[in-house]
Amino acid sequence: MLQLMRKHARNWLMKVVLGIIVVVFVFYFGSMRGRQQTETIAQIDGSRIAYAAFRTEYQNLLDFYRQRYGDNLTDDLLKKMNPKQQAFDNLINRAIILSKADDLKLDVSDDELKASIISYPAFQRNGVFDNNLYQRALRSQRMTPEDFEALQRRALKTGKLERLIKESAKVSDKEVRDIYNTQSRKINVNFIAVASDNLKVKGQPSEEDLARYLKEHGEEFRIPQGAVIEYIAFKGESFADAANISEEEIKEYYDYHTGEFEDNGKTKPLSEVRSTIVSALKSIKGMDAAFEEAKKTHDTIYQEENFEEYAGKKGLTIETSELFRDTPPPGQLAGIQGLSEYVFNLEEGDLGRVFSDSSGHYIFKLVSLKPSYIPDLKEVVKKVQKNYTETESIKLSKKKAEEMLGRLKNGTDMVKLSKDTGLELSETGLFLPGPDIPKIGYSQELQEALIKISEKAPLPDTVFFVDGKHIIVKFKEEGTLDEKEWEAQKDSIKDYLLRMKEERYLMSWLEGSRANMISKGKLKILKNVGDL
Repeated sequence: MLQLMRKHARNWLMKVVLGIIVVVFVFYFGSMRGRQQTETIAQIDGSRIAYAAFRTEYQNLLDFYRQRYGDNLTDDLLKKMNPKQQAFDNLINRAIILSKADDLKLDVSDDELKASIISYPAFQRNGVFDNNLYQRALRSQRMTPEDFEALQRRALKTGKLERLIKESAKVSDKEVRDIYNTQSRKINVNFIAVASDNLKVKGQPSEEDLARYLKEHGEEFRIPQGAVIEYIAFKGESFADAANISEEEIKEYYDYHTGEFEDNGKTKPLSEVRSTIVSALKSIKGMDAAFEEAKKTHDTIYQEENFEEYAGKKGLTIETSELFRDTPPPGQLAGIQGLSEYVFNLEEGDLGRVFSDSSGHYIFKLVSLKPSYIPDLKEVVKKVQKNYTETESIKLSKKKAEEMLGRLKNGTDMVKLSKDTGLELSETGLFLPGPDIPKIGYSQELQEALIKISEKAPLPDTVFFVDGKHIIVKFKEEGTLDEKEWEAQKDSIKDYLLRMKEERYLMSWLEGSRANMISKGKLKILKNVGDL
């Protein structure tokens, strides 16, 4: 049956969005056509995990996070998520699951494999599996049906074992009710805010104060490492005019993209949109041809180590970037995702892999690296003075807030404390504790404290710094739970809690299996994540 799905493939390579299943497979198992980086980072039951697989997994994670978070993906957030460690653990965990599935002799029949593939909407037209769409989709990812089916078979096999492990998870009615009570409990708190802006340091800091501050907080002022690269651009538009477009390709594009050619609910005839389709196809083929040329150039230069010589011989223009640091390279390279992170893992003189953006493909060589450094005081004196003053004001604010909290713990009434200090006493009103706290601001630390306070224990142990202010809070009242809402939500809460438990069971099983396989020598970790 699987062979029938591979017949009648069209010759033309259309750029088709494969859909969620191929994204998941490439993300889950890694590319089968990556660079042949043969260095082994781990071995499991004699099978090797290569550095190339790690690089692919790591890049897929970075791409995933960029798409999910967009401009909100800061360096700090990325550092906390630690995608390198995630990529490494993903590879090891998948290898463990596959090994254990083989030990248990779990298998996937051809019928199971076929049923899973034909059920994916990415391969269906009007709800029915379309073999031509399937073939084109795989070709757009430069995958063969055999490659894809091998990935799918592995996914189904690991899925079987994961389901067996997760079936051990159970949820009691009491657990569900406790979760609901925690999630639905609304509270109202009184609070007083001590603004650091209102507590200024007297006098100007001395040069010794600033020098000491710079020494203690040098990382705040560190200038990141910089790089300069030479690159050759292969623009799709430069190859588009040479592309030959057949009538069959035009008709196929028209049939597949009919929704793009509608006007007032009616599809325009092919004759009216033919030039638009030809232009689109030339652009697609131009990008394909540009990539092939970039790849051929890269491979030749990689073998012969003659970047400048080859470019001169072929009449290719070498351009040099400006110095860039922790931001994307300026100019036409600015839109290339992941380039700056990749560059800083190279050494001077190294040839990088082919990178692409929406208009073309690029090969580059790292010309020079400028190391990061902590500047002298003269170079950043204004910034140091500003940070020093703000830090000292925050210290004063915290000290005053802690003194006020101490008085509350000793029995002082909060209304009296407000009058004594001249600071306003406010209340949040009833709300469901979360990190975004009414009239106070965003604070995960404060959220955790608010979940714990009650009428019997109305004061947290500490004050909280939120949006430039130190906050003192005290429990005031608690709202009543809605039993009708509980009845409406308990099933969905139980499902959610069960999924959470299932994931914990799986992770616990993986951790135990990993430790056991390492102790028995079946799993050997040959590289530390920090070295990758």
